[in-house]
Amino acid sequence: MRSIVYTSTQTRPITDTELAQILAVGREKNTALGVTGILAHKEENCLGILEGDDETVAARFEQVRADPRHTNVRVLADESVRQRSFPDWSMAFQPLDPLMQQVPGFSDLFAPEHALDPSVGVTRARALLEWFRKHPLAPLTSQTAEADEAPRTRAINGAITALHDGGVTRFTLEVAAERAGMDVAEVREVFPSEAALLAATVERWTQAISAPLAPLIAEKGTVAFLHALLAAQAEEPGLMELLAASLASAADPTADGADYHRSTYRRFRQMIRDGLAADVRDGREPGTMDPVRGAQQLLALHDGLRLQALLTADTDLVDAFDRAATRMRRGWSEQYEQPSWWDVPVAGDR
Repeated sequence: MRSIVYTSTQTRPITDTELAQILAVGREKNTALGVTGILAHKEENCLGILEGDDETVAARFEQVRADPRHTNVRVLADESVRQRSFPDWSMAFQPLDPLMQQVPGFSDLFAPEHALDPSVGVTRARALLEWFRKHPLAPLTSQTAEADEAPRTRAINGAITALHDGGVTRFTLEVAAERAGMDVAEVREVFPSEAALLAATVERWTQAISAPLAPLIAEKGTVAFLHALLAAQAEEPGLMELLAASLASAADPTADGADYHRSTYRRFRQMIRDGLAADVRDGREPGTMDPVRGAQQLLALHDGLRLQALLTADTDLVDAFDRAATRMRRGWSEQYEQPSWWDVPVAGDR
């Protein structure tokens, strides 16, 4: 079993509501992966602990490193352990709204009366967490993170912040540069055009969200993976706008970045096809389902519901997907028959 303790700096202020959403989504993801630990926030400083299977923890940490909400991620401890120090995964922060403390998985780490669980014993991870609890604003992370961070990463983080706050329609290189604390000329040195920056941004943002969920394909199936992916994407409307804009760009072969966006979508489609083929092989889906056509149907549902959610206020993205996917899977168990319900008489036909 592996334990990783890391520190990071938030790239932007995060509200109570966002922290509660991160807690809910992160707890679901990590529970599914068998990962326990804690993520503690204090102003811009964070300390995270991940423990579980060696490869799973390593993969989860790489996604933390790529998460656009964090920068200057540094490892304090990476070691093998015999047993877990944490029974589940939780988050600790100081909410303005006391009701936030009732959210499942919330830790009262920063409460004055908080005490370590004596039954667990003092591990290195626990000791570092206790240090952070008492000295959360000390320089565990570099206070000159922007100076140490690669310009490319800074520009992408600035773009994500701009998209999160203003969406695609208000996005410009100037706004991204301002949010990154850079000059426009500095951004253009690494991304010569707005399209280039958006392409890199959508890659990093989607990777940070989707990669931790990828093991669900093998564990619970492709439909379960898409359910979890939509739940995570629903937390980031700016990302869903960016994905929709990327698909629109990919439809025009002459547009900057069209080939990139098209190839990215094709890789995603192939992943769904491969996942469904494995589902049939492992008995999670019926043999009457053709993975190629199944992928077409699932992606039509996945992409169409994301667009509806952007255009309507009454679309519950995850619930709508679950209901439609449940009916779709029932249909996969039946042999396909050419429908005749559209063969209706046309005026003038005799």
